[in-house]
Amino acid sequence: MRKHILLVFAWMCVISACSEKNVMEYSEDTLYVYFAADATADSTTYSFKAFPSGEIHMKIPMKSNGVWLTKEREYTVSADEEFTTLPSELYVLPEKCIFPAGQAQDTIEIVLLNGDLLKEKICRLMLKVDETELVREGDDKYSRAIILVSDKLERPQWWIVWDGGYGGVPQYNIAEHLYLGEYSETKYTMFLEELAKDGVEFDGQDKMILKKYSLRLKYRIEAFNNDPDNIASGKAPLKDEKGNELVIPAVG
Repeated sequence: MRKHILLVFAWMCVISACSEKNVMEYSEDTLYVYFAADATADSTTYSFKAFPSGEIHMKIPMKSNGVWLTKEREYTVSADEEFTTLPSELYVLPEKCIFPAGQAQDTIEIVLLNGDLLKEKICRLMLKVDETELVREGDDKYSRAIILVSDKLERPQWWIVWDGGYGGVPQYNIAEHLYLGEYSETKYTMFLEELAKDGVEFDGQDKMILKKYSLRLKYRIEAFNNDPDNIASGKAPLKDEKGNELVIPAVG
């Protein structure tokens, strides 16, 4: 993570040196296409431990500004090679992207592929919009998308980001607050085991899946803890790698 922070700092230094280049100058023909997430504050982390199929299909929100589209406009994205460490054979980018007429928001889809290298290290894919006469990058901090990927057990983004709250104000993480409780590698491994029993891969989007398998894990832990043999042998209650008792707050 420290390396990632230094990377973002280095990238910001580069774009700051070129700040005049990325000032949006509106014209009748120019469309500015950019990533919805602020690259200086947000990155997306994936672990193939949660995707045993070896493929991750990732949707990336995009936005546009400038000329109002009366017809669709084609653009492409590519890896920023200066800051990308993920080998090109481990990702697939769309040959072309289309911004529909009359829309200010859209999504593109990329595919991440597993490889032996990812068992040893976290790799980075930094995406950029390719500029043409009619398509330009947006503001600096939205001009890149940063994706971190590995085949090591990593805390998933959906167990980190504050995505729950009241009145539209994020106040807590839904997975932690309502379903799985405090993160631990032991708990996450067991959660992935429950998903694997049904061949399910979870990307954090479908909260019904999160609830279903959180409850299944809760019942599994309760069954283990209530087993007389486990109680007699001192194996119960189940604990994580730090010696904390495994607690699942999900309610059926």
